[in-house]
Amino acid sequence: MNSLASLLDQHVRSHPELELQDAIKFLYQSCMGPSHLGLELQTALEWVEAEWAEVTGDADATPTEPLGNGLCRLSLAACKGQGLEPATLAALFWETAQTVTPNRQALEDSLKLLYNLPFSRDEIHRTLEEYRAAGMPAVHHSARYRRAYAPAYRVVEQDLARLLPLLSAIDRHRRTHPQTLVALDGPCATGKTTLGGFLSRLYHCPLFHMDDFYLPPERKTAQRLAEPGGNVDAERFFVEVLSPLSQGKTVRYRPYRCHPGTLGDEVVVPPASLAVVEGVYSLRPDLHSYYHIKCFLEAPWSTRRTRLLNRNGAEALDRFEKLWIPLEDAYFRAFPIRQECDVVLSSQ
Repeated sequence: MNSLASLLDQHVRSHPELELQDAIKFLYQSCMGPSHLGLELQTALEWVEAEWAEVTGDADATPTEPLGNGLCRLSLAACKGQGLEPATLAALFWETAQTVTPNRQALEDSLKLLYNLPFSRDEIHRTLEEYRAAGMPAVHHSARYRRAYAPAYRVVEQDLARLLPLLSAIDRHRRTHPQTLVALDGPCATGKTTLGGFLSRLYHCPLFHMDDFYLPPERKTAQRLAEPGGNVDAERFFVEVLSPLSQGKTVRYRPYRCHPGTLGDEVVVPPASLAVVEGVYSLRPDLHSYYHIKCFLEAPWSTRRTRLLNRNGAEALDRFEKLWIPLEDAYFRAFPIRQECDVVLSSQ
């Protein structure tokens, strides 16, 4: 509650024309999210497109305003200025509506924060009585607020909003090119697989994992593992995936299965105008030039360690620390992967 109180206070200070109903709207969006609207994706898109046409893009506009509870207001002006497609923004909004659970009790509790604002207690008390009697519905911005600030935004999860630089880069490239190949590289447990899965769902595009191309045991010689990035079968990945993918051809490959140490069944992927490759070593120098959008993911070691421990257990964590992470570190020391990426995404 202290965090929400601070955010509300900051919002009020930065919007001196704000009226009490605008403060209630802030709290409502923080606690209830957008799921109450019950929109279909197509309807969400139509709403965005209608408002999009009235907004002037501003690449320098502050993209987000935090609402608390993992949500934020994502500026349409910033999105348009950075080159995001309205369909992408609508999808982020709709995704948030599907995943955020409204919390009416939290809203009720948060309304007490209104008494800390520069309004008379009588006005606050009267307004809250009327609001509760009406069933605490969603509210609109006041006419005064709209005239002063021309609000144009969508409520989305903060974790999705932080993807704006990457999503904008993808949308800008797709607008003028027939094919877009995206690479997500970075140390283990920085969220590459999760982000890749999200991009695949968002854009309905194929996703390829570098984990499917690790070297089989018989090729893990000391000489090979001494090569920076040599832990992955980049040769097979290029021949079976990246080369045909970049030529607009059908991709056929057999993913490597670590536990049995064998190749799995063949996977067939038709030609695609957009595709994502995720995993450490995806941006090796011999593969780098084939990608159009290059993204580096990073996170503090404490965060990564916790993720690895929760994901694989203590024994696997020990193996990561002693074997796989030193190989990754050698790769990132040898090549300027982060510096050569178009987008860097950091998480805590």
